[in-house]
Amino acid sequence: MCIFYMLAWMPCVAAAESPAVVDGGNAYHIKADALTYDKVAQIYRARGNAFVSKGDQSLRADAVDFDDRTKDAKAWGNVRFFSGMDWLTGSQIEMNLEEGTGSVQNGTLFIEESHFYLRGDRIERTGKDSYFIKGACRLTSCDDDRPAWEITGSDLRVTMEGYGTVKHAALRAKSIPVLYAPFVVFPAKIKRQTGLLIPLVSFSNTNGFEYYQPFFWAIDESSDATFYEHYMAHRGVKHGVEYRYVRSPGTKGTMMYDYLWDEQIDDGSGSAETSGYHYEGFRGDSEDRINRKRWWFRTKADWEFPADWTAMLDVDFVSDQDYLREFAWGYAGYSFSDQYFQKEFGRGLDEEEETVRLNQFNANKSWDQYSLNATVQWYDDVIVRKNNLDDTTLQNLPAVSFSGSKQHIGDTSFYFDLSSSLNHSWREEGTRGYTMDASPRAYYPTTVLKYFDFEPSMGVQETLWQAEEYDPPSSNKEDQLRSREIPDFEGDLSTEISRVFEVRGPGIDKIRHGIRPQVVYTYVPDVEQGDLPDFVELVEEQNLLSYSVTNNFTSRRIEKGKRDKKAKRDKKVRLDTKGGRPAPAPVDRESDASDEVDENAPSRFVYHDFCRFSLSQDYDLLTARRPAESGAERQPFSDVEGRLELTPFYDVALDFLGNVAWSPYSGDYESYDAAMAFEDVRGDQVSAEYRYSRDDSESVMGKLLVHLFYSLSAFWEHEYNLAEKEHVNSVFGVTYEPQCWAFSLTYTHDRSMGKREYFFEVSLYGLGKYELGQYRPDRGTDTWLKKG
Repeated sequence: MCIFYMLAWMPCVAAAESPAVVDGGNAYHIKADALTYDKVAQIYRARGNAFVSKGDQSLRADAVDFDDRTKDAKAWGNVRFFSGMDWLTGSQIEMNLEEGTGSVQNGTLFIEESHFYLRGDRIERTGKDSYFIKGACRLTSCDDDRPAWEITGSDLRVTMEGYGTVKHAALRAKSIPVLYAPFVVFPAKIKRQTGLLIPLVSFSNTNGFEYYQPFFWAIDESSDATFYEHYMAHRGVKHGVEYRYVRSPGTKGTMMYDYLWDEQIDDGSGSAETSGYHYEGFRGDSEDRINRKRWWFRTKADWEFPADWTAMLDVDFVSDQDYLREFAWGYAGYSFSDQYFQKEFGRGLDEEEETVRLNQFNANKSWDQYSLNATVQWYDDVIVRKNNLDDTTLQNLPAVSFSGSKQHIGDTSFYFDLSSSLNHSWREEGTRGYTMDASPRAYYPTTVLKYFDFEPSMGVQETLWQAEEYDPPSSNKEDQLRSREIPDFEGDLSTEISRVFEVRGPGIDKIRHGIRPQVVYTYVPDVEQGDLPDFVELVEEQNLLSYSVTNNFTSRRIEKGKRDKKAKRDKKVRLDTKGGRPAPAPVDRESDASDEVDENAPSRFVYHDFCRFSLSQDYDLLTARRPAESGAERQPFSDVEGRLELTPFYDVALDFLGNVAWSPYSGDYESYDAAMAFEDVRGDQVSAEYRYSRDDSESVMGKLLVHLFYSLSAFWEHEYNLAEKEHVNSVFGVTYEPQCWAFSLTYTHDRSMGKREYFFEVSLYGLGKYELGQYRPDRGTDTWLKKG
């Protein structure tokens, strides 16, 4: 403060090494090797390591003149200006620190959010988030002094959270001109903005040359839309639109619609164009596809209402049985739509091969131990609708259910739960009517001989039904209320034995092995159920004994001390840059002291379930007591089923899953499958899956992703039908991904559809990348997985 008072009274003061504070509470801090103040001009003159700062803005240079009245600063010599994470360097700068506007000579601007570098002879900061470069300019997101790509031009304007424009733009690869445009608009934003998005280009033998062009419309803060034009040389132009809205985390929705006037039909003959192109169509089933009007409408929505009510909507209508299989990839394809719905709503679409597709609306109210659901379900049979056939599909219009979770009965040792429902089963053709079910159940968990857990339970299923119409006519009268009562009994006996083994190995000190045998007996009596209409579910007699044994292995290791926070941060930087390096920002201020490792932190135990193995089988007492049919052997024992789940390592992502079913009568395996997946710290991935079903199918699938060397990776996927001895599907792709751009090439051969497809993508990071339902700046992640 002494220096402040001296500067206030003296016209000129000699060099000072202490800092000055200007403007009191709205403080500007000034430091330099030599600091003087001109009282007449009201200018601070800082020489040698000059530093001026306020808030998140700071200015460094060899020399700075700072006007106390206007807050204008002139700096020269190694000039560095910082505003938040953005920075500006040059030989000379004139900047109003209050307004944040000014200019720099021979400057370089770095915009952190989009990782842009802008270079020009004169860079003007026209506002807090806007810049202008008069004359020649250069733009890139590469950190190198000799960038892998850059856009050169003149009169560049850019506004953060908006767009940039540049005249006479040329895209250069290593200074070699590749493309030219008289005027270019590019995104410089993180938030949503209206405009054209990055197109996709591919080629396939079924569709020919393909070009996807999306247009994004930011309607308002809570809704947006995307329009697609998908040109296919052999098929025509497919139009698409998506609309999305988000009112709150629990209230949101997405609607998607595509339309194509298809130039090709599948009438079984295989049409041919004058060009010689031969269209085979989809040969996976016996149904022809002769319609040219092809479309797909799907939507999902969630709502939250007062009093803890929630609701959801799922709609999925498609023009024909082949549409989803033929258009699986692309911006509006089945795979991208299904992945988007899974991510945003937690529920996906029916499989693309499914020709009876679910549409439903559900409303739910939940309490602590009870829940109420009201559902309207419509199953759309695509083939029946397309061919105008009689529709006998049973619909729930509506279905209401009320359930109670397992809970105490007063202060007793008994428990109960409840499930009930009221359904209106309707169909266009066939018998339809109403059903009401109520199934209360009582439990009495207890201990037997101190070592066994035993839980007997009894329940009853009460069913009422009434037919609106019998088709074909029945001797039963319509609109007559009928009922059925079926009791049942279940006993669940189990125990668990375990032992802890001292291992004292590297990292692991103990392993616990737990064995849980279990026996469950289920009895449902044979009750005369009369002439049930087909919308009432038949409850079959049961006298079943199920037994199983499950082995669980859990290891324990000791972690000592704490991890160094700085080491964690360094690791994160390495992972985020994916082989590149973070922006080499000039030093602004002295770095904070490095984090210290707390060697005295207490140890902690970490447990890992690394193996689970189970065997199970059923014994049907009804079959055992029933007289054998002539020449047939009674077979009361079911297949022995085994399951193995193995995750052997703490820090290595290696997983194995296997299932097997063995027949005690044939002595053969009825089915078995195994799947293995591995991923290392570099991100290399390998997985394999084998499936076998006797007298049905046998296939093997493999996937591989390998980072071959710096910036180059390869992806391979293959499925082979061992039973038919034929290849099903093959995918191969390579991606070259240095620090600021990527090129990927993918080849797909789908033999089930006779389709060969080539897809390539070039990404210039920082210019943005569109993914279904969102727009984000691209740092080069996951591009190897995109397909056309």
